[in-house]
Amino acid sequence: ARAAAGHAEGGGQRCPPAGGAGAVPPMGIAAPGAGPWVLRALTGCLLGALVLSTLLGNALVCLAILRFRHLRNKVTNWFVLSLAISDLCVALLVMPWKAVTEVAGGSWLFGSHFCDTWVAFDIMCSTASILHLCIISLDRYWAIASPFRYERRMTQRLACAMIAMAWVLSILISFIPVQLHWHKAKDSRDPGSWLPGTPRCDVRLNRTYAITSSLISFYIPVAIMIITYTRIYRIAQAQIRRISTLERAGGQWPAPGKEPTSSLRRSLHKETRVLQTLSIIMGVFVCCWLPFFLLNCLLPFCQPSLQEDPEGQSLCIGQTTFNVFVWFGWANSSVNPVIYAFNADFRRAFSNLLGCQCCCCGTPESPVERVNFSNELVSYHHDTTCQKEGPVPHAINLQGEHSSEESMEKRMILFRTMIHAERTAAEKRLSSQWSCSL
Repeated sequence: ARAAAGHAEGGGQRCPPAGGAGAVPPMGIAAPGAGPWVLRALTGCLLGALVLSTLLGNALVCLAILRFRHLRNKVTNWFVLSLAISDLCVALLVMPWKAVTEVAGGSWLFGSHFCDTWVAFDIMCSTASILHLCIISLDRYWAIASPFRYERRMTQRLACAMIAMAWVLSILISFIPVQLHWHKAKDSRDPGSWLPGTPRCDVRLNRTYAITSSLISFYIPVAIMIITYTRIYRIAQAQIRRISTLERAGGQWPAPGKEPTSSLRRSLHKETRVLQTLSIIMGVFVCCWLPFFLLNCLLPFCQPSLQEDPEGQSLCIGQTTFNVFVWFGWANSSVNPVIYAFNADFRRAFSNLLGCQCCCCGTPESPVERVNFSNELVSYHHDTTCQKEGPVPHAINLQGEHSSEESMEKRMILFRTMIHAERTAAEKRLSSQWSCSL
C-alpha cells in the first residue's frame, strides 16, 4: 500500500522519499552511529517480532485454507488467501531488509543491484495487500446486497479474474516504473535508487508518480471501502430492525409495557456491534496507512532540489518520523489475519493445525455466539464448523390432536411458535452471512 509510493529506501538517505504510493522511505530510524547500542537492540527485537508475527499469522491462514476443503469451497476465502499471500510477501521480501537497515543505522548492506529490486517489491506487495482489502469489501457488499445474484455470478473464475487483476495492477505500478526509472525526480544525481558514494538505497519520487501511485494504491481503494462498508451497515441495520419488528408482531411478551423496551435494547445492541466490527476493519486500515500516504503526496512538494541541497534534507518531516509511518503501514499486514480470518471456521482450523482443541465457538447455552456480527462475511454459505445438533424450533408434535378439538389458546401458542421459528431462521440467516464474530 505504500506501494505506489516507491519505497525505494533500502538504505534510507537523509531525505525521506518524495512520496508516492510506495514512496521509499529513507532508511534508518537512527542516523549511522547515532544512539546507544541498547536502542538499536530494542529496535531490532521490536521489528523482528513484527516480522515474525506477520510471517506466522499469514502462513497459518494460507495453510488452513489450502488444507481444509470447507474453507477452500467458499469463494470469499480465495480473496482472503490471496490477501494472506500478499502480506506474506511483505514479510518476506520487504520488511526483513528494512529491519536490518534500521539496526545498521541506516546503511544499506545488500548492494546496489538489489536496491531497485527491493523498491519494486515494496511498492508491489503493499499495493497488492491494499487492493485485496478493497476486493474483499466489494465481495461482502455484493453478497449482502444481492445474495441470489451473488450465488450465481460469483464463480471461481470471476474470483480468480479479480485476484489476477489486483496482482497485475500492482506489478504495473511497481516493477515497470522502477526498472525504467520513471519514478525518480528529474533532478536526481543518479537514475537508480542507489545513492553513489554512500551505502544508501533511497529514492526521491517525482510529483506525477507520487500522486498517481498513491491514488491507485490507497485513496481510490479506501474510498471504495468506505462506501461499501457504509452500505453493508445500513443493510444489516435494516435486517436487525426487521427481525425486531417480527418479534413484536408475534406477541411474545407477557408484559407489554416492559418487553418491547427490552427488544429495542437488544436490537440497538446488535446494531452497535455491527458498527463496531466495521469500524475496526476501516479504523485499523486507515490508521496504519493514512499517515504514510499523506506524507507520500506531500514530500515531493516541500523538499528542496538536489542542486539547492545536495543532502536532500526534507523541509516537511524528520527521517525518524517518516520511518515510523512506514512501519505502521507494514504493520497492517500483521493485523489482517486477525481481522479477516478469525471467524469460527478459521479458529477451528487453526486449532487443528496447532494440535490443540480449544473452544472456538461458544456453548449451546450462549446463543449470542450465533447471532453476533462478524467482520467475516462468508458469502451466503451457512457456517457448520461448530454447529451442534439441537431441537428444531418449529417441529411441533401434533400427534393425537385434531384441529376440531383445538382451543383458541392452543392456536395462539402454535401461531406464536411459528413466529418464533421464523424469527430464529431469520437470525440464523443473518448470522451465517456475518459468520461467527471477532
